[in-house]
Amino acid sequence: MTILVTGARGNIGGRVIAKLAEGGHRVRGSARDAAAVRPPSGAVAVELDITRPHNAKEALRDVDAVFLYPTRGDAGAFLTAAREAGVRHVVLLSSPAAYEAGEYDRPIGLVHRAAERSLEESGLRHTVVYPSWLATNAFRDWGERIRARESVGIAYPDAQVSPIHLDDVAEVAAELLTRDTHRGRMHVLTGPESLRLRDVAGILGDVLGTPIPVEELTREQALARRAPWMPEPVLEVLLDVAAAAVGVPAPLTNTVERITGHPGRTFGEWAHADRARFEAG
Repeated sequence: MTILVTGARGNIGGRVIAKLAEGGHRVRGSARDAAAVRPPSGAVAVELDITRPHNAKEALRDVDAVFLYPTRGDAGAFLTAAREAGVRHVVLLSSPAAYEAGEYDRPIGLVHRAAERSLEESGLRHTVVYPSWLATNAFRDWGERIRARESVGIAYPDAQVSPIHLDDVAEVAAELLTRDTHRGRMHVLTGPESLRLRDVAGILGDVLGTPIPVEELTREQALARRAPWMPEPVLEVLLDVAAAAVGVPAPLTNTVERITGHPGRTFGEWAHADRARFEAG
């Protein structure tokens, strides 16, 4: 069995490759620039753009299953090539934004719904996974200020999320790619606890041994501080989602445990494992 993992340079794709390689499976990790991929022992890197799959035939040679990382653009030609190559199952990484109120008909949700629709129309057997708020969002959003020992600015700090450890997402994906026991239409993956965003910052402070002050931002302040890489329409959606989550427990599922056999890891476990990323330089 050979498994193709697209988005190999990403945090999740890289972990999926590592889990599969650890299990002794033949793995190909694809990216638009294969030279930038650093696959683990037992895996190989291949060049592939799923929106312009001119070399899809070679990338899909002898591939039994595909981990599909969503991307903007039409993946229809790639999925057609996958069906013609004899791929038996596809695991698509999606987002709760594809179905949640206030998100499914806005920028983030529309991208993921388009990817799901393209896969459905391909005729390929598939399972869609929907991970909750990724634990790594804490580093993405606050890492620079925490490393500088500054306060973190959060709009709606009492919004609740259920942070999921990326290793849990990768383990679920690896199970679905290699075994048919849990292959269904969809799986919603969450962490084991509902936390306010200010509690997430508090856990990081406990792990680092120093309090992390939280500055509550107004919506206008959050928009004014928008990072250059964050499109304003996307931030608008995220702020609306956070506002709606104030005082509302985040959804929790036991899907990680059902599929992997162990409880989902807590945010604290992730913070301890990745604490070096937050250490002052």
